[in-house]
Amino acid sequence: MLPDRFKQLRESFTKLRLVVVGDVMLDTYYWGGVARISPEAPVPIVSVDRVEHRPGGAANVAYNLISLGAKADLAGVVGSDAAGSQLKAALASYGIPATLLTDPQRPTTHKIRIIADSQHVARLDEESEQWLEESLAAELCEAVRPLLPGADGLILQDYNKGTLPEQVIRQLFGWAREARCPVFVDPKFANLDAYHGASLVKPNFTETEHFAGRSLRDEDDIIAAGTALRQRLAAEVLLITRWPAGMNLVDAEGHHPIPTRAREVADVCGAGDTVLSSYALASVAGASPREAAELANFAAGTVVEEMGVVPVVPEKLEKLIQHHALA
Repeated sequence: MLPDRFKQLRESFTKLRLVVVGDVMLDTYYWGGVARISPEAPVPIVSVDRVEHRPGGAANVAYNLISLGAKADLAGVVGSDAAGSQLKAALASYGIPATLLTDPQRPTTHKIRIIADSQHVARLDEESEQWLEESLAAELCEAVRPLLPGADGLILQDYNKGTLPEQVIRQLFGWAREARCPVFVDPKFANLDAYHGASLVKPNFTETEHFAGRSLRDEDDIIAAGTALRQRLAAEVLLITRWPAGMNLVDAEGHHPIPTRAREVADVCGAGDTVLSSYALASVAGASPREAAELANFAAGTVVEEMGVVPVVPEKLEKLIQHHALA
């Protein structure tokens, strides 16, 4: 990816609108320091300096699109709890339009990270993996349907938290085809075959091993598994993320290894969201699969340099691209 090509693509981003549907999350960070060990148990005492609430999961995908200059419409499900209210407030503060249905029977997916002196001390998860009730799944589909005409792309971010049961996936794929809207997918372990015909399927290495049903020991194994998975799903592109080893792209032209572009790695949280959003945006802006994957790789390289889930910053992305162009 050359700097001039990135500038060309970036100019197109503001003209594009993508729809994001999937498992929305609230990421909460307790930042502080450790000066002593608890007298009650051999654990550190974290003195909290500040607390931050950030969009996570599918909400982070939408946040990345907005940060890159595009328009995004987000749809998902939250619980009737404080975390749901905090997520809505965080989305509103970042100017992210969101249709969030409420399911009083489930908690909002909430990941709480305790970070002391730039080190993860603990993570607490509040979540449900139960599928949406059929009526709520239908309501979610109907909320998304009017967003698809005129959209440049549909992104499905699946974290196995219940928002994307098979009926939702198949319904949205059907409407996306009618709207001539390409679909970009980050799958998890359930409902893989419902993603048949996607423009992009982006599993990570562990998921690829699961789908292959075997351990992938070397590059030849990865290529074979990726090729078979792409054929199984009739996907235009399969992109395997392998932090910190980069990515593997499989498309109609064959296999392309994409080495990592991070100068240093502080935290890989949220990197998959960044890859999915930046690939989809570059693709609908006219990039080839190889160009979109390279841009996504650079974008992920910027976010893993920071602690916590953060969106890609275009100016920082441009500097990283320039850095490698001059290297």
